[in-house]
Amino acid sequence: MILRFSQWKQQDYTARLATTPEALEAFLQPLSQAGVDVFHCSTRRFWEPEFEGASLNLAGWTKKLTGKPTITVGSVGLSGEFLASFKGESAQAAGIDDLLGRLDAGEFDLVAVGRALLVDPAWARKIRLGQLDELQPFKPEALATLS
Repeated sequence: MILRFSQWKQQDYTARLATTPEALEAFLQPLSQAGVDVFHCSTRRFWEPEFEGASLNLAGWTKKLTGKPTITVGSVGLSGEFLASFKGESAQAAGIDDLLGRLDAGEFDLVAVGRALLVDPAWARKIRLGQLDELQPFKPEALATLS
């Protein structure tokens, strides 16, 4: 079973399920014990540390606290964050070297990609082939294709 959860709330960026690693562990342990196999950890920007004093993002903390596989997500492959899209802001394609470094280090196990794939269905192939100059920027109009 995969459980997706998010620390951020669209209406209040300061709202958090857990404000400390201990509070996150108290939230996650019952879920882990109840049978969650994989945690899909949604953040606005995957590269931001979840708590002060450590570089781990939400997926990294979740893996550390539960020992379970995790999925990270949050503006993967883009220079701008999700909510800016609703303000009509575009996001340029961005490299994934930091993402790959964290993946190789075992901070998380899988990566979810959203908006970058929405505008460029060939995104994964282009990344694999190193064709970064061919990546398409995200344009807010792409959200209309979801209806």
